Amino acid sequence: MKPFLYLVIYKQWKQYLLLFGILLSSLGLIWVLQKTINQTFHIPIAIQDLDQSANSKTLIKQLKQEPILEVSTLPLDDDYIEESVTKKEAVISMQIPENYSSQLEQNDLQEAILLYGRDDFIGNISLEIVSQSLYNQQIPYLVHTHVQEADTNVSINQVKSKLTDKTPTSNVDFRSLHTSSNRSLSMSIIFGLLLCISSVQILLHHNLKQNAPLQRLYLAPFSKLKLYGLYIAAHTIVLLIILWLSALLMHQQLSITFYLATLFVIIIYELGISWLLFTINTLSHRLFMALIYALAITLIYIYLQF
Repeated sequence: MKPFLYLVIYKQWKQYLLLFGILLSSLGLIWVLQKTINQTFHIPIAIQDLDQSANSKTLIKQLKQEPILEVSTLPLDDDYIEESVTKKEAVISMQIPENYSSQLEQNDLQEAILLYGRDDFIGNISLEIVSQSLYNQQIPYLVHTHVQEADTNVSINQVKSKLTDKTPTSNVDFRSLHTSSNRSLSMSIIFGLLLCISSVQILLHHNLKQNAPLQRLYLAPFSKLKLYGLYIAAHTIVLLIILWLSALLMHQQLSITFYLATLFVIIIYELGISWLLFTINTLSHRLFMALIYALAITLIYIYLQF
């Protein structure tokens, strides 16, 4: 066993460090990219306020307070507000008409707001948020109308004040789930990318493919099994460490079932990589086949998470 340890481990320790460094750097890059995407995800909407009233400014203020929205204002002389959407500068472009305040007071906002938007999932989310803000602004006037119909002399300001005082503060009892998961699509995608990147080991360990020494080594009983087994075990340990670090970095609670399933995938993956390394003579062919094989294993691994 000592010759195999010397050949696969001792003589290749720099390559293992380099492989670990490449995978760790790739993981760090994925983490930074994920953080950047999460921090910069906002839905841009453009608003043209032709009314310039207290009510229209209140509506814009309410929309600006939505954490997911990024509100920009359009010039009053812009006659083509839909271009903000067609040029992909905004998901929704809306126009507050000149008589918005009076229509709001008369509870007559049907077809008052001119709005252009993308016909997709993000556009529907934006439309829902805008509709909710419009509805919230109409509530005091709806209540005021019903109060007047009951022959009660109450001003709209009194209604607004009463609604503000009586509206309860909504507190959502959010509880994060810390139970370990048997499946994780996001984690499988991240680790699948790292598996593809780890195919660089074909280049790092290319000097192991020496036909004459290997032929002499294979004369010993079970030598091929020992060579393949040691190579697979060493790289499996490296990839398991990377998987564990990935779970820590991405705050993933994964069960032992997930780790065992991933271990099985890693062994199958390394079995194919080791066969390519010790069997295919041409380096370019080995590298190409390793990339295709890594991609196939990654797709199967991700599919199993559904």
